[in-house]
Amino acid sequence: MLRDDYIIRLIRQVAAFVARIAGLREQGQYDQALMESCRAFDELFDLPHDIGDAVDTPSLAVILRTPERMRLAAQLFWEEGRIYKGKRDPLTAACKLRRAFELYLEARALDPTEEDTTAILELSRDVPASELDPRYRDA
Repeated sequence: MLRDDYIIRLIRQVAAFVARIAGLREQGQYDQALMESCRAFDELFDLPHDIGDAVDTPSLAVILRTPERMRLAAQLFWEEGRIYKGKRDPLTAACKLRRAFELYLEARALDPTEEDTTAILELSRDVPASELDPRYRDA
């Protein structure tokens, strides 16, 4: 019960952050949107945002611990990918989208949901399987 309450609260908080980040992105306020994403990682996961760039996806999945937290972090990385697309930085966008894709694959491996399948299908439009870490290519 307590764990469920925590997860529900975390989901609501991530949804609020993603809405703010998306709103800023849609207004072309990319730097502010990225700052909001950094704040989200710090507040929601008690992690520095740069951890996503410093470790590989399996290590990040271990740090995040649960499939729910992996999915929520994936949503933030996905939004960052959209921001970097808007900033016309396709290399960074590709890295962020790949991280989101791989986190959804990690979450699905532990506790598959329909959300994972939908997200993976949508992300596969932007991230070719050949761009994934080899361990994820057959997932």
